[in-house]
Amino acid sequence: METIIVNSDGTHTNERTGNTIPPQPSEHHEYDAVADMWIDARTLDGVKVRTWERIKAARSLAETADFMCGGVLYQADKDRIVGAAQLALMAQAAGQPYSIDWTLSDNTHLTLDAAGMIGVGAALGAHVAEAFAIALHLRGQIAAATSFDALDAIVWPAQGDA
Repeated sequence: METIIVNSDGTHTNERTGNTIPPQPSEHHEYDAVADMWIDARTLDGVKVRTWERIKAARSLAETADFMCGGVLYQADKDRIVGAAQLALMAQAAGQPYSIDWTLSDNTHLTLDAAGMIGVGAALGAHVAEAFAIALHLRGQIAAATSFDALDAIVWPAQGDA
């Protein structure tokens, strides 16, 4: 076992080589005293798993982000929108009138008829589908990555860049 000496100035020295040990390059590096160097302890497969977890978290945020429909911004409240769109479809199928006052992202209100509410439901569906399509594309990049740098470069696109 190699000995690491802690110097009075806080630096460290490899006793065998007499070399001052440079600062740890990252939290992922472990010092190998025999080789007298920092070694990245991560595995490519492990980093791929963590990268996919990061992308899935970003996808979840994207799914719940506000979305546009008919020139106005809606909150991606899946449960409420799906429920209201189903009621609108049922009313439309029965030939019954349908109307709902909907609160938009900016807290203003809009009255929607059946076709309007169904359109909001469809827009939400497209919004969620886009998030999943982006994640699928990024998952392919993760699978193809051959380096840590390549994996670090895989990020969720900024809103509007997708």
